[in-house]
Amino acid sequence: MGDARLLREMFSNEKPDSFEFVHFLRLSEALNHLAKGGVDIVLLDMGLPDGHGLETVRRTHAVAPGVPIIVLTGLDDELMAAEAMKEGAQDYLIKGHIESRALPRALRHAAERHRMQAETDLIRTNQLQFKDEFLSHVSHELRSPLTAIHQFVTILVDGLAGAVTAEQQEYLAIVLRNVKQLQSMISDLLEVTRVQAGKLAIELQQTSVNDAIRDTLNTMQLVAANKGIALTSEIAFDLPLVCADPTRLRQILIILLDNAVKFTQPNGTVKVKAGLMEHDSTFLILEVSDTGCGIDPKMTERIFERLFQATDPTLAGRKGLGLGLHICKELVTRQGGEVWAMNGAEQGMVFSVTLPVFSLPSLIAPALAKESRLEGPITVVMTELGSTTGWLSDEVRDEHVHEFRELLRRCLRSDLDVLLPRMSPPGAAEMFFIVAATDDLGGELITKRIRKQWDGHEQFAQAGLTLGASQRSLEPKPRKSSASMEDVLARVAGDIQALISEEISSRTAVNG
Repeated sequence: MGDARLLREMFSNEKPDSFEFVHFLRLSEALNHLAKGGVDIVLLDMGLPDGHGLETVRRTHAVAPGVPIIVLTGLDDELMAAEAMKEGAQDYLIKGHIESRALPRALRHAAERHRMQAETDLIRTNQLQFKDEFLSHVSHELRSPLTAIHQFVTILVDGLAGAVTAEQQEYLAIVLRNVKQLQSMISDLLEVTRVQAGKLAIELQQTSVNDAIRDTLNTMQLVAANKGIALTSEIAFDLPLVCADPTRLRQILIILLDNAVKFTQPNGTVKVKAGLMEHDSTFLILEVSDTGCGIDPKMTERIFERLFQATDPTLAGRKGLGLGLHICKELVTRQGGEVWAMNGAEQGMVFSVTLPVFSLPSLIAPALAKESRLEGPITVVMTELGSTTGWLSDEVRDEHVHEFRELLRRCLRSDLDVLLPRMSPPGAAEMFFIVAATDDLGGELITKRIRKQWDGHEQFAQAGLTLGASQRSLEPKPRKSSASMEDVLARVAGDIQALISEEISSRTAVNG
């Protein structure tokens, strides 16, 4: 209270109504008031009964990130000041060292700095948005003429428009090679634009790494063979399924294999390995190694940066925009994994990627974190997305699936419901499963929320899509006193898996 009276006295010489003070003794009360809005600046004491130190700054900034914060403390600690600024504070004042005229001036300056920073951030955001929209527009506009060029050059190369000489064949091959390179660059630009706009669609599901590696090696085999490079693989027996997007996993592998082939000289080798991590069996590790030129160890972190290029002097000219590995890292991290690079033991590079092993107990654990929920009712909400006209293409289908999953996420209670990854192969309809720590009545409420959201989404009806929604509850089972949390989660996950498998089988039979 003494500090509050002293601060009020410091403003006694200011013009009336130029400042209005609201004082709270507890952080919780201040945060509730702050959440209602109408506050221009916060004077934050770092030693409150229910908040202390930098945590008070974090909590205050989280509630009102657009309001400037001036920290008040009795400690003359420059390190603490720097940390407070990192957490979002605009300034740092020490009690007992504040002059009467200095505090009003500090408040005005902090508010002005915050306003200028907000305007600068807005300008930067608008510039980046304009740049990304421009790149996206140009990329889309270039795809059509390039596709036409590719088609007609292919007709000439195949001799469908008449015979061509050997010299003409050589020139057309050069044109075709450069068209493909331009198409690859445009695809990278579009992908990076999606990343920046937050529109990079990733649909996690049970995914076979074996299948992804086999398909990717088949795709890259001709490219490697044309350069005289051997593609090999070493895959552990009975690899578990991972929780990943199969399309994106293949994209990751193609980027890494293409990069390895590009920097490996003829008669070299590119190898793919896959197995469980030695020290963490909840993750699977993929390794793509080559016998190429390697890289300066200082650059192994930078090669994942946007537009960064590590060039090999033996390669003639630029081979891309330096976006492939940047896209690769985005794809890996957004699937819960990590990616890094290092030089091989003898020569070349080794790129390592980790991906989480698919585990239903781990997926449902957030909804059942409290032991009381494990012994209570659990309901599985099942939804089915169908099409009256049939899916126009895989791309359109994926787009609708992504939009529908976003709709389902809006219907969840963050701490009680879990939307599972895709648990069934694509069929006539797409099936989605929500695990909820509630009874049958609670499951009905979730389905009602889903139907209400669906009714407000006119695009689905216009696209000829249909919705099916129902729920089934699992009977609570008594927990043995000797059973651990992990054991109970495994048992519940087994019951949920059996229910889901039964539903998939019955609906597949009906649709078939």
